[in-house]
Amino acid sequence: MEKIVLVEPDKCTGCRICEMICSFKNSNGNTFNPYQSNIRIIKIEELGVDLPVLCLHCQDPVCVDVCPMGAIKRTMEGIVKINQDLCRGCKACLMVCPYGAINLINDEIKKCELCDGDPMCVKWCPTDAIRIMKSGSSEIPRSKKMIESLIKLVVDGREK
Repeated sequence: MEKIVLVEPDKCTGCRICEMICSFKNSNGNTFNPYQSNIRIIKIEELGVDLPVLCLHCQDPVCVDVCPMGAIKRTMEGIVKINQDLCRGCKACLMVCPYGAINLINDEIKKCELCDGDPMCVKWCPTDAIRIMKSGSSEIPRSKKMIESLIKLVVDGREK
């Protein structure tokens, strides 16, 4: 069964443990550096919210459709992955991701790939603000709606 990322911003304390463990895992244990992480914590001061931003592994990912090289694929397990050998760094995926979850790190396009099904951010999150659910969970629409509402508030605030 497919796994789906569930983010609950109201539970996030902004501790950034997820950023640190992600960078450590993805650097093969060489660094704790939030700039090397595939997850970002966005602090929205005016709302008093810390928002974990990572790939939600969409059911119908626009990043897959826009990639001219076919470097991004969704696996049978529902994990959206980038084949770095095929990626040419055009940044089209980065521009279309509705969640801002694709990053340019050390001249490579990167995103959360759920640690190949065993995400470290989920294991290390002390408040369970990031969880993995099986597809079909009734909590998923609520989480997605909350994230979209927060993103809209941020975007509307910046346009004023």
